[in-house]
Amino acid sequence: MTIEKKHCFTPVKENKNYRVAKIIEKEDGYYPLGKANPNDPHELDKFVGDYNHVKSICDMWNKHLGVDQKEEERIVWSSMGPMCSMGVYQ
Repeated sequence: MTIEKKHCFTPVKENKNYRVAKIIEKEDGYYPLGKANPNDPHELDKFVGDYNHVKSICDMWNKHLGVDQKEEERIVWSSMGPMCSMGVYQ
């Protein structure tokens, strides 16, 4: 039986803005979301903006997943390497 890892969405800093990123439980790092075609100057990158804009997207998607703020933080901590995954920094 395969146990599916939880995931969530969280804002990550990118230059002067923030970007929506997908975090998978107990996997190091994150997956930034972006445009379907990064080279298309006409396509709007809806996953980047100020913190409040990006956080509202993350909150909406996390709510759909049944992930509250505390669970989002737990998943994010679990993705920060072995010391965090073991609970050393929690």
